[in-house]
Amino acid sequence: MESNKYPDWTSRSPKEEQIEKVLLERTEGKVHTLLQMLFEDEELHLYHSYANSVAVRRLGYNDHGPVHARITTYNAFKIMHLLHRSNVNTSLEEEEVGTFEDSLVGTLLGCFLHDFGMAVTRDEHEWHSITLADEFIRKHLLKLYPDDVAMRVVLRSLAHEVIVGHMAHTRIHSIEAGVVLIADGTDMSRGRSRIPLNMQRDPMVGDMHRYSANAITRVEIQAGKNKPVRITIAMENTTGLFQLEEVLMTKVKASPIMVHLEVVAMVKGQEPKYYLT
Repeated sequence: MESNKYPDWTSRSPKEEQIEKVLLERTEGKVHTLLQMLFEDEELHLYHSYANSVAVRRLGYNDHGPVHARITTYNAFKIMHLLHRSNVNTSLEEEEVGTFEDSLVGTLLGCFLHDFGMAVTRDEHEWHSITLADEFIRKHLLKLYPDDVAMRVVLRSLAHEVIVGHMAHTRIHSIEAGVVLIADGTDMSRGRSRIPLNMQRDPMVGDMHRYSANAITRVEIQAGKNKPVRITIAMENTTGLFQLEEVLMTKVKASPIMVHLEVVAMVKGQEPKYYLT
């Protein structure tokens, strides 16, 4: 019998399992149910794993796979709840279309699936993500809202906005999509660049992203002093400023939640650099 020629893309790393455990412990209701369904969806996991293989091995970029999806989702939830505690309504709440829980569901779907398109190409991968992810969005929304076709339409549309907006190439308007735009940019610490940096090969286009991320030791998301959310990026040297200024701040400036953010860089041995206060 011919052996399986594909890598083992179905296995879960300890990091994935750790983040899954935390997410499941801190959620309830439809959000908790959706997370369980997403974590147990083997075909979905294969898309994540293959997208990451293309991103890291073929294109030389940082992690864009299962771990990144979980970290980004975790960070998006933190931002959503910090805004909620400061009485900042989501767009669905403000427009009286849905509840905070509904907003979390739409945010989660788009956030968790936003990088599927890396399996195809880096350029405009957000549009490929929509194509590949839509069947999963529809399948899981049908399970969560079997008798509410209107809400399925709303949340499918919101998840698409989240996906298409995460690169800051297309203008977005909802709080939910703005949260994911920021959350995606906050996964920038050295763990994300570990595997690409260990690979021996010629220089590639993604090198600056990897070396910059490798200088960042910690990203903290917490309540701000003057705004609902403060993002603090700690780094060993100024190489990490590329990731902050060229990636995160580009996303911050395009996000509808920019007015609710504080951003500060802590470079080892230097005074804090405040980007938003």
